[in-house]
Amino acid sequence: MIRLRSIFILLFLIISLQSISQESKKFSFEVYGILDMQGLYNDRNTYSAIDGLFSLYPLSPSYGINQKDLNAKQAWNFSAAASRIGVRLGLGEALGAKITGVIEADFTGQAGGLAHYFRLRMANINLKWDNTQVLIGQHWSPMVIPEMMPSNRDLHNGAPFHPFARQSQIRIDFQPIENINLVGALGFQRDFANFGVNSSRDYKQQSNTLMPELNLYVQYRSKNLFFGVGAKLTNLQPREEYTFGTNTYSLSTTMFNYTTTAFLNYKKGNDDFKIQALYGESMNDLSLLGGYYESSFDTINHNFTYMPTSVLSAWIDYSHSFGKLKPALLMGYSKNYDVNESNFASAYGIGMDINNYFRVAPRIEYFFLSNFSLTLTLEYASVKFNDKVAKQRVEGFRTAFALCYLFNY
Repeated sequence: MIRLRSIFILLFLIISLQSISQESKKFSFEVYGILDMQGLYNDRNTYSAIDGLFSLYPLSPSYGINQKDLNAKQAWNFSAAASRIGVRLGLGEALGAKITGVIEADFTGQAGGLAHYFRLRMANINLKWDNTQVLIGQHWSPMVIPEMMPSNRDLHNGAPFHPFARQSQIRIDFQPIENINLVGALGFQRDFANFGVNSSRDYKQQSNTLMPELNLYVQYRSKNLFFGVGAKLTNLQPREEYTFGTNTYSLSTTMFNYTTTAFLNYKKGNDDFKIQALYGESMNDLSLLGGYYESSFDTINHNFTYMPTSVLSAWIDYSHSFGKLKPALLMGYSKNYDVNESNFASAYGIGMDINNYFRVAPRIEYFFLSNFSLTLTLEYASVKFNDKVAKQRVEGFRTAFALCYLFNY
């Protein structure tokens, strides 16, 4: 019932926008979207969401009373939840700037909710001058650079190697000279928030510090080349209070976390090559591995000391088009440098027991039309957990296909 109500509201909005656009020459809109049908097969249970479509890594062994691995189970599924619809808005001019907007939603569920529920993806207003743009609203995290997205069709979009997150933000793009773009943004977590001590995403960890995320980037763009560097700084407050016995203590300890990245995209003719590396702390708000752990507890003041994990993540995506065929290869690697710390007690994040992880995922895409394609992906994953979890590497095989039709995208 909730889903039907949401869809009716969207249809009413589109009809209303159409009537408004007919009355005002300064207002315009364009509906766009994706019809996305995805199927998958896994030979092992994975850490995933949205009916297994957003799959990050194979789970570690879990042995039952008969000593059989409970996670060594095959599964398959088919879903259209990744389909989405959006509206691009032309809002006229003000302050000498051209004003545009975007509202976009899909059916992959709200944060902590169920798949197939209608949810907000994007909602922002963009003011554009000759060499400056200001974006206000929900958009891709500045660490998720559209020009650097792998061209695979899997819903995980290369995570947990390639960052995947959206956030509310105030962002400024400034082009001081030709080919150079400077980006600065203040971000606020919501759906893609850091994992907290309740072992779930908790955006209040950031908002309670009264400090937005700080993002800075330098980008270079030419006809065939796009590259740059960037960094973000986040402040987290893991706990507001702590109850010990019958007493509740107010806590205010915060923890700074940084993330740095370097990236490059070379595109010429039928070739498209992308490479990115990230190094930072508590990067699970970007759907990457890592988080933080409690390194000590002060029994006198009843306060915790927290330490973020330092994680390296890197990926490569290469594709080459042969007419209607487009074979490609996506490879990723991630390393947690703190997984074997002696005081690695209570840990909160994604893959906190993973030492290192690599994935090799060849794919082939066939285009019936320029906007209508079928993609087949074969994925091999190999995970080395810490020695307390598994002595040997854990392997997983995944097969996925995606039938996608894009309109006005």
